[in-house]
Amino acid sequence: MGIGRRVPVGPQRNILGVPKQRPSHITLFVHDHLGGNELVFRMKRSTQLWRLMIAYCDRKSVEFNSMRFVYEGVHLLSSQTPDESDLENGDVIHAILVLRGGGAP
Repeated sequence: MGIGRRVPVGPQRNILGVPKQRPSHITLFVHDHLGGNELVFRMKRSTQLWRLMIAYCDRKSVEFNSMRFVYEGVHLLSSQTPDESDLENGDVIHAILVLRGGGAP
């Protein structure tokens, strides 16, 4: 690199033009709409979200099939990873209890 040579700078590169290293782990917050509490989970970016979802359900003593996990209005699939879902460090996932039934006899 000579003097005066422009180096591409952007969100994926630092000031010297060297690609930024993304941390391998991510911290996510799961907000509970019933109690208003938030649980903190730290996981790898390549780990499927079902591990977080099951751990949340175990801590709250609810069935996995009765919960929906939503990020920015989009239902998260258990087979997705944080990278596939565009989740970043510190993002909040909303856990919503799904009510089913209500049919009249």
